[in-house]
Amino acid sequence: MTLSDSMVSVNDLVEYRVPPAGFDAVEVDPLREADALVEAQLLDSRVCPLTSTAALLFELRTSLQFDVGNAALLVVRGLRSFGWSTPAVPGALAALTVVSSVPDRRDDSFRMRCEFFPEAQLGVVGDLADFYVLDAEGVGDVPPDYSGADLKRVQGALPTWSSLCSLLQGSSSR
Repeated sequence: MTLSDSMVSVNDLVEYRVPPAGFDAVEVDPLREADALVEAQLLDSRVCPLTSTAALLFELRTSLQFDVGNAALLVVRGLRSFGWSTPAVPGALAALTVVSSVPDRRDDSFRMRCEFFPEAQLGVVGDLADFYVLDAEGVGDVPPDYSGADLKRVQGALPTWSSLCSLLQGSSSR
């Protein structure tokens, strides 16, 4: 994969490192600024022990900080720790909305702590992180309504790992 590719899948960005420096810089940088991800929604996460990588896929149409893009991807490379915490009792189908995001760079590592509504927490630590603002193809202007609890319908209106996308903005923790 080369930077000249106009459309890539979200998963390709996880597997092949595309330097964020080749794109516009993010206006609000979640890798450096607390609460930059507020009101974004966590859609999915992946951890690959083989490559020591964690990836977080976000819905941006609900975000307070981003005026462009409908999705975002945070990739942590050189993964040292990934922790997810939520109540054991599953509730109704609901978006996991970021209420707090705190990045930290210390001890030669990148750390991110996020809190969500409904109640959940995520902590990730690695060597470095890349953040991409994406325009996922086939995703409408309005996020889905979760109240009907129809998982397939909701998933059909969200960016996925296989979504083709254009890279709009990027940042790196380096």
